Amino acid sequence: MQHLNPYRFYELASKLHAMFASTTQNRVSDLFAPLAEAQAVLDHWIKGGPYALETSKADATKLLNKISGVFNKYYIDQTSKQIKSPTGEDRIDAHELAMLHALVEKFEHSLAAELTHAPTYTASKRGIFSTYDLIENAYQSFSPTLRDVMPEAALTEFNEAGRALAFGLGTASCVHLLRAIELVLKKYFELFSGTSVAKTERSYSIYLKKLATLSEDESNPSRPDKRLLQMLAQIKEHYRNPVTIPDSTLNIDQATSLFSLATAVITLMSEQIILKLESKTSGKDAKAALTSVAAASDDSDDSYDFRSSQAS
Repeated sequence: MQHLNPYRFYELASKLHAMFASTTQNRVSDLFAPLAEAQAVLDHWIKGGPYALETSKADATKLLNKISGVFNKYYIDQTSKQIKSPTGEDRIDAHELAMLHALVEKFEHSLAAELTHAPTYTASKRGIFSTYDLIENAYQSFSPTLRDVMPEAALTEFNEAGRALAFGLGTASCVHLLRAIELVLKKYFELFSGTSVAKTERSYSIYLKKLATLSEDESNPSRPDKRLLQMLAQIKEHYRNPVTIPDSTLNIDQATSLFSLATAVITLMSEQIILKLESKTSGKDAKAALTSVAAASDDSDDSYDFRSSQAS
């Protein structure tokens, strides 16, 4: 998916029509820049620039060849093949400009027909979230410090959730958000339980049950946060369990709500991971420990299992 800059369409039109500006009066000395700029912008489009031309590409190529022919005739010395500077009141042949104008019109008609079926859409703002930031920068919901301890796969899932939310795909966004939460929860569980989790043993429910038991150990000053576990349990009850039912869907309002909730709960887990690591390491080793916990087992996180049997 590529961000499309609509201004490039205006730029293309302005550069092509600058060749026929009445102020130039067809003078060779005045048309050097318009012809050179029209060549450059049209060549960029033909090569796939801001938008890959399809059915209109042939007409664009014919237009570019004609512009290049006119430019070479009036501005390139045919002997030395170097640019020459026109002087005086020499004018470009009116017939050639008329041919150029006809080719521009033909290209515009074919481009208009192509853009009628082009896959271009607008996405409205979701709550207070910017559409552009949801699509391109969802990961910036977390500070660089927090991102350092989050699994790369979790950030990828969160980015995908932002894109799905921007395009109104409520259920898809929720699935990606739940995957991101569970990936961070796995790191949280491993750190507080002191045990690694095999790929075949991943279970949201088991994580919560064991963490709840650990949170009751009052002799442990850095035990899991009960309030955080309650939030995770609510997410499981209201979002994770329903989304695993085949005929269940989550609307865009629910997805927007979960996006904010997921941001909060992932932030809390990441902050507590940092505090836990800092309590276990000296200051000089804390940064290395943070990097290590983010990198650990990321190779298996990319194919995270989201089977419904784990949502019970």
